[in-house]
Amino acid sequence: MFKTQIQLLILGLLVHTGIYGQYISRTGKITSVVSETISSSGQIGSAERLTVSGNISILNDGLTSGRASTSAYAIKQAFPSSTDGLYWIANSNINSGSPFQIYADMTTDGGGWTLIMKNSNYTGWTYTNAIALNTTIPYSNTADVINTSTVNYSIIGWADYIKRSNSGFEYMIDATTRGGFGAIWTANGNYSFINNDNSQTNITITTKFGAWNYVPNSGISQRMPWYINTTTRGIITTDDGSGDWWGTLISPNPAFDPSPWINSSGGGPSNPNPGIMWYWVR
Repeated sequence: MFKTQIQLLILGLLVHTGIYGQYISRTGKITSVVSETISSSGQIGSAERLTVSGNISILNDGLTSGRASTSAYAIKQAFPSSTDGLYWIANSNINSGSPFQIYADMTTDGGGWTLIMKNSNYTGWTYTNAIALNTTIPYSNTADVINTSTVNYSIIGWADYIKRSNSGFEYMIDATTRGGFGAIWTANGNYSFINNDNSQTNITITTKFGAWNYVPNSGISQRMPWYINTTTRGIITTDDGSGDWWGTLISPNPAFDPSPWINSSGGGPSNPNPGIMWYWVR
């Protein structure tokens, strides 16, 4: 009985102190672990946590616009059980801070990837819309994202605000099928997704999809994709700007489906017309 009274006294003190970022767990203890928190209705692991001050804390799980987070990566870190799908994020530099929906891959290599481009048709791409096309996301599920018949999409121009840091962030490219003909790279510098020159070459492959190797001017080049003003060649490309424009993610050139990707893989299979390509950031 005395022990119970002491526990209640401690809990009462905590309620009045209002410790920031601390919540009541299923056992009545103080916790910051999502899976242990309890809501006002008694639900375990809820996005509506009961704080030690007695208030309700709505977490940024991205499931509604009112609970927008900052990126798919931030959501995955806070909610490890998050699955692939649509989420809400917000940033003061994008849409005047208004929340917007993104598609997230919460599975590949631990998840936390925000989709910044889907290209399955060369038609309609321009220098301007290569970094901002159908920014009100036109997909409703994963099937739409991997379908070659659904419209193109790009929020590449927002990726610098979505990446987890200015240096040490990651990007992913896959083509033809998810996890095919591409890789996950780490950018080892303060690199930008809309850089206008070919200088961003300090990149490291962390996971390769397929058996390709770097082949400058005939395949993927060892540089982060850069953004160039052209009407016939690669607008978002890994090419150095003087070759045949292989290693390109977005091109308005009708000779390719949808863009010239891997003509020579340096030992593995080629993939000159991938049919569909995806670009991600975390």
